[in-house]
Amino acid sequence: MLTKKIKSIDRYVLLEVFQPFVGGLLFFIFIFLMFQLLRLADLLIVKGVPLGILLKMTLYMSMTFLPFALPLAFLIGVLIGFGRLSGDSELIAMKAGGMSLKRISAPVFAFGTVISILSLIMNISWVPLAQKNFKALLVKVGNTKVVSTINEGTFTSGFFDLLIYAGEVDSKTNRLKDVFIYDHREPKNPLTIIAKEGEIFPVDSNSELGNSSVLKLYNGNIHRIDSKNRNYQKIDFKQYQLFLKFSEGSGGAALKPKYLTYFELSDKLDTLKPGSGPYFEHLTEFWNRISVATIPLIFVLIGIGFATARARSARASAMVVSFVVIFVYWGLVIPITNASYQGIIPAWIGTWIPNLAIGIPGWIAYRKASW
Repeated sequence: MLTKKIKSIDRYVLLEVFQPFVGGLLFFIFIFLMFQLLRLADLLIVKGVPLGILLKMTLYMSMTFLPFALPLAFLIGVLIGFGRLSGDSELIAMKAGGMSLKRISAPVFAFGTVISILSLIMNISWVPLAQKNFKALLVKVGNTKVVSTINEGTFTSGFFDLLIYAGEVDSKTNRLKDVFIYDHREPKNPLTIIAKEGEIFPVDSNSELGNSSVLKLYNGNIHRIDSKNRNYQKIDFKQYQLFLKFSEGSGGAALKPKYLTYFELSDKLDTLKPGSGPYFEHLTEFWNRISVATIPLIFVLIGIGFATARARSARASAMVVSFVVIFVYWGLVIPITNASYQGIIPAWIGTWIPNLAIGIPGWIAYRKASW
């Protein structure tokens, strides 16, 4: 009978934390995605990217946000849940029934362990793969719908290192009219190209988005001036193709530490010269994947400790405490990470300093709440 009663209390405490946790998780994901809405709207409305591709990109973005959203939502859940239990004197009733705070918080520690394991798994492989796929997909989308970057009736610079003008632009069909191009990619041999019409299309038409693009021009002429020999040359054409070279995204992205899985980081470290800048950068990312995964367990101490504080005159709200913790944590992460990148602080030490900075006060608050 007593065992069933204790299990009921465990479920009750866990439910008090779980409900605000879900609400906080949805809130933080919405906040993170809100900053990307303009980019997604531009891809849908201006560039005409299919809805299915946008949903895939949204999924990848959500995956990259989860390692940050999960611990924050968990902290909110613990603060709100134990704050209500303390405010309604339910914690006092449980202690009067013979349960210590350590026993009361046991299901929350178990929940925090699950969140930590999930965060670790995501940091090891899921998030790097999602970031890599999102980057590659974004680059491919941008290079398939490149015509939408051309402003109709004005000169557009920086278009694949070209200066381009088009009297009319149809982003749906990728067609241009009254095209003027100044190609200065070879400074010693610049070209001026004029054409009545143009069309941009992916080289690999069998793929979903293509890997590169070609600008095909119709009914025009090429003007070239050889300043060395003082010669002028004009070439008329019915059709002329201009290859638009761009970076793949996936290949370049794979070189950055944040796009590598945990095991790829480990293999990469074996190939780098110890003491070099890239070595410190990859080593810091290697240790950071582990330290970040322990944050939910630290948040249990902070949440329970501050939520059950007996300061009746003024009790900080859950959101205020959360943002203070976030501010302190990230205020330490940024400079210490930069120091670890430069080898000033050993990576295996530097990545744990922010955890200790918030973990020690959390442990002290938890111990005081246990008395």
